[in-house]
Amino acid sequence: MSQDFNNLILLPGLLCDERLWAAQTKGLVGSAHVMTPDLTDYESIGSMANGVLDQVPGGFSMAGFSMGGCVAI
Repeated sequence: MSQDFNNLILLPGLLCDERLWAAQTKGLVGSAHVMTPDLTDYESIGSMANGVLDQVPGGFSMAGFSMGGCVAI
């Protein structure tokens, strides 16, 4: 499998952080490089999305919860 497709971005919901995805992150050790960006420094969904894209490598998969889902869309 290509290294790029082993990158998984998990986006937390409003007032959540990487702890939301702790079980998934732990369960995926060895299967994917998991990144949970901090979305608290942004003021809009669009700026969050742009900020995430600035931080991620070329190819990736993404999942989001609540507000993180809106960012993923």
